[in-house]
Amino acid sequence: MTALFDIETSLTVEAFLESQGQAMRHARAQELAVWAVEEARGLVKPALVYEWVPVEMAGAHEVRVGDAVMRLGRHARLMEPAREAFICVATIGSALEQRARELAAAGSTFDSYVLGEVGVFAVGSVMMYAHRTVEEQAAARGWRVGAELAPGQLAGWDVGEQRLLCALLDIAAIGVSVTDGGMLMPQKSASLMVGAGPGYTSTEVHSPCEFCAKREICRYRH
Repeated sequence: MTALFDIETSLTVEAFLESQGQAMRHARAQELAVWAVEEARGLVKPALVYEWVPVEMAGAHEVRVGDAVMRLGRHARLMEPAREAFICVATIGSALEQRARELAAAGSTFDSYVLGEVGVFAVGSVMMYAHRTVEEQAAARGWRVGAELAPGQLAGWDVGEQRLLCALLDIAAIGVSVTDGGMLMPQKSASLMVGAGPGYTSTEVHSPCEFCAKREICRYRH
């Protein structure tokens, strides 16, 4: 198991605004974006923990990942070619969330919102780092990779199974915990599972957005 803390993120005003599309088109929003990105740089503490575990199909809708059987629903087929699974939890820590709550409590609702959106962008940047990690390590084995999957992310894999996934990792090493309902804390955290093996055809992790009915209208697609 590996925990990483020295992670470079693409936390720039330009990259953030590009990710937001038309949502930040107004001048006031763009002014706040400049402030929020600068504020976030002192608050974001990127970290991730990951592990490679054996994986095999355990039924039409179930996958055995390490010692856990996970019910992925119809998306379980995406793991069929996998020889191992790369599992990971990433976070930016709790400081940005706390600052956003303070702003909201003081009546600065829009400031709080924009700072929160920068936090979401920062988490996504850490997840892209995880993508590059699994792609490089799979390539070193002569393997290719499948799609990014996570509990609650796609229809069929219940968020409650987040606890099963997290039990395979030492998430406390990066300051993360999981609630009984499967929510990661701090909230600006995320998990993923990527299948890898010689049977896949892609050298890059597929976006889960490819399998979502709202992929054409969601500004969070990637």
